[in-house]
Amino acid sequence: MKKIISIFLAVIMLFSASGAGTAYAAQRKYVEDVLAEIQTKSGFVPNRTSIVTGNCYAFVSAVCERLYGVKYQEGLNSNGYTCRHETGLFYAVSTYKSTSSNTADCVEGIINFFVNNAYPGDIVHYASLSGSTHTFMIQSIDREKMSIYHSNYQTRNVPSTACHIDNIYWNSFRKNPTSTIYNRDGSIYSHNSLFYNKQKRGGLGISINRYVNYEKMYFPSFPPPTLSATNSATKAITLSWNKIEGASHYSVQYKEASDSKYTALTSNCTSQSYVVSGLTVGKSYDFRVCAYVAGKWREYSNVVRKQALPPTINVVRFIPESTGLKVKWAKRSDVDGLKLYKASSANGTYKLIKTFDKSANHYIDTAVKYNTNYYYKLVRYKGSYESGAKVFTGKYVLKTPVITYTRKDSKTILFTFNGDGCQDSFDYSVTSGSNKLSTATVNTTENTLLLENLDIGESYTVSVREKTKFAAGEYGKLTVIAAPKAVTGVKASLKRRGVRLNYNPESEALGYFIYRNDGSGYKQIAKLEGKSTKTYFDNSIKYNTPCTYAVRAYAKSDSGKDVPGDSSAPSASVNMVLTAPSGIKAVRTTPTKITVSWNAANYAGKYDLQYRAKGGKWITVSGIKGKSRVIKKLTLGTKYYFRVRSVNGFGNSAYSSTVKRKLLPPTPEKPTVKITNNGLKVVYKPKKYADSYMIYRANPNKGKFKYIATVNGHKAKSYRDMTAPSSNCRYKIVCCVSKKGVNYMSARSAAGRVNNE
Repeated sequence: MKKIISIFLAVIMLFSASGAGTAYAAQRKYVEDVLAEIQTKSGFVPNRTSIVTGNCYAFVSAVCERLYGVKYQEGLNSNGYTCRHETGLFYAVSTYKSTSSNTADCVEGIINFFVNNAYPGDIVHYASLSGSTHTFMIQSIDREKMSIYHSNYQTRNVPSTACHIDNIYWNSFRKNPTSTIYNRDGSIYSHNSLFYNKQKRGGLGISINRYVNYEKMYFPSFPPPTLSATNSATKAITLSWNKIEGASHYSVQYKEASDSKYTALTSNCTSQSYVVSGLTVGKSYDFRVCAYVAGKWREYSNVVRKQALPPTINVVRFIPESTGLKVKWAKRSDVDGLKLYKASSANGTYKLIKTFDKSANHYIDTAVKYNTNYYYKLVRYKGSYESGAKVFTGKYVLKTPVITYTRKDSKTILFTFNGDGCQDSFDYSVTSGSNKLSTATVNTTENTLLLENLDIGESYTVSVREKTKFAAGEYGKLTVIAAPKAVTGVKASLKRRGVRLNYNPESEALGYFIYRNDGSGYKQIAKLEGKSTKTYFDNSIKYNTPCTYAVRAYAKSDSGKDVPGDSSAPSASVNMVLTAPSGIKAVRTTPTKITVSWNAANYAGKYDLQYRAKGGKWITVSGIKGKSRVIKKLTLGTKYYFRVRSVNGFGNSAYSSTVKRKLLPPTPEKPTVKITNNGLKVVYKPKKYADSYMIYRANPNKGKFKYIATVNGHKAKSYRDMTAPSSNCRYKIVCCVSKKGVNYMSARSAAGRVNNE
């Protein structure tokens, strides 16, 4: 036992360094380790025969004996899910009850019940409110899933005599609260139907039960919160602490530093922070917090002593302006004012620059040099009491302008200067790559520059800097080549033979470059001549490879060189993937022929049809251009399977779903019935393949059809019924084909009667 205690003291030290969540997980992990060791012993190995069969309760009791040194011998109350703790060795942590018979109504209630109350090693009883119960032990639990260890519960791949570990993933449980989800090998992924199997019988009850010495064995002490405090207002202090895993709420207490007794501020705080207001400026207070975990108030946190003072300034902005560096802060109504200090180094001597009242929120420092660091402290005060002071670094630096451009046409470019809004003006100059153009520096208050009559293919560099009366900033530069405008309206659409690309022609273009990106970057795939060209067809794509396209218009320089403009915006992605045909049907046309038909699939050029007899191999009919095919020379009485896939020059789809059809005579057409002097004449259309026809008759408006006669021979095309009880009797026809002593019959035709009404 000493060894165990030393292990957990090490865990507690880990907690103090890394926070409650980490320590709690480490402590829970030890319970899982003990269970893992037990589960290597005969009778406790998951998916093998358990030490107790036929009694889930007794199996969990045997596990408790290994885990705690005592058996679980409590009795169940008459309601089936709560426990009579007769031995005094276990107690009920919490219970849950729902009268709904649908788990979907209380999914979140069940999840929160376990996440907020359960630990590994807890014993759970759950039952329908009518009494049927099951018992399991919690193997592990967190906010992702709960693992349970149980026996005498049969699942799809585990017999009732075996013990096993099942998982319930909370997100899966939320989506499918009544259906267990299985892996491909048939094993359970998430045992979502565990509670539903009981609840559907009229409601659900669950109880969590724990060994009384659980904490002594597995939690030597619950780590206390780590508390911190900040001045959030002149008369308010905000307390904050780390989350204690398993805590349902917290108690916050305080006192004046000179007092001996604490006062409770709240005993039901459910967050990890609390604002204490109404304090006296200048007074010091002591604060502490404790957590309520597993039915008990735990150890108090560290005591934090904090004086009620104006809050420290945490955010200061530095803004260059014409006359100097603006230092800006947020105003507060609960202070008297602010004092501003300045130094030339972080650890230097800070001199008071100025004292402000509470209405002020900035100061312009004119005693600064360009791009030089200065250090400031800002202290709020209320009467004689001052806030803390952080060091803020500021310097006077103008932003390097961001230059953008817009092509008006291939020889005209509009440049725009984007500064930080603090400049009084801009300095700019322009040079060309061939030095045919070079301007002196120009100062302007405008933020745009229009260059006209440029040479196509020539590069032009614009240099710009911000300027104030106080200083000038660094130059930003942008080089642009005079070229056609970017092409617009690029659209890619899939067709059976590839991708059709459309775009809007550019009036000054002499042609276009086409680019494709199939995952390895944009590469040129074509050059089109002629400014009115607006379509390109790409038949070199790869199957199931997403592609995007871009287009660049080009013009000619004075030397005759192609000069491409900016790239267009990329097209939407297209991907040549064929879908399997839908709506596949197989219709008997003769006793040995079937017509297979299907719906057209997008981008399909042809279709491949496969068929096979039951137990046989697939036979392929390739390159079908239409949406149907007649399959001949099939064997009467044999069941066949049919499927179809789409095909084009780039690839093929998966096969469609399979339809099956047994080869029998096709269903005859509806007969006609005529009144004659010698009874009712039933007329039908004869088929060459027919050996006989069976005639069925029914009463005029209701009643079953009954066999009345057989007409032999394929040429016979009528039957005279001289015993019909009414002229309104209904008739159906069955076509029969005999082969090798076996009579194969079609389905019955539709019912015919006089006038075929």
